[in-house]
Amino acid sequence: MATVRTASRAVLVVAAFLAVAAACSRLSATEAPEPAPAGGPTAVDAAFVQHMLPHHRRAIEVGELAAARGTDPRVRAFGRRIVAEQTPEEQRLTSWVTELGLTPQSGDATAAAGWIDDATLARLTAAPAAEFDRDVLLASADSETGAAEMSRLELDGGTFGPARELATSISTAPTGELPELRRLAADLPGS
Repeated sequence: MATVRTASRAVLVVAAFLAVAAACSRLSATEAPEPAPAGGPTAVDAAFVQHMLPHHRRAIEVGELAAARGTDPRVRAFGRRIVAEQTPEEQRLTSWVTELGLTPQSGDATAAAGWIDDATLARLTAAPAAEFDRDVLLASADSETGAAEMSRLELDGGTFGPARELATSISTAPTGELPELRRLAADLPGS
């Protein structure tokens, strides 16, 4: 069941990303298209930045929750690490939204892309202590799967150097962080 859910979320990530990229690339009849400077941002870059910003904000929120509510010290450490790693990335993404003249997306706009939506956050917040640790780790793993998919799309079609650098680091999560999160969730008492 988890594999079907993860595969479905990956499809939604790709569909949402392509829809935003297509919308960003449309010009009205009165706008003359200008060639993008070499290495300049594309619609793919815009979609990546617009979707990664709320993803990072939600990840920080979930990290703070894990650091505060985790009953296992490894879960609390995971939460602190997420906050420490993603806060500077969130600040860079915020500056890129301004630099590129983009409109920030709300977290709900990206929820269908497999990231932790408001309902999941509410469920995590209300989860009994015995379930919280495992649930927060698995929700974070699903979230990182969506981010890795979006990053691969950025690497395939983006040209904005700073976004490509961030996408490169995020795209490695399936081979590094995700197995660690799933292993930790399986190792927790009661799993």
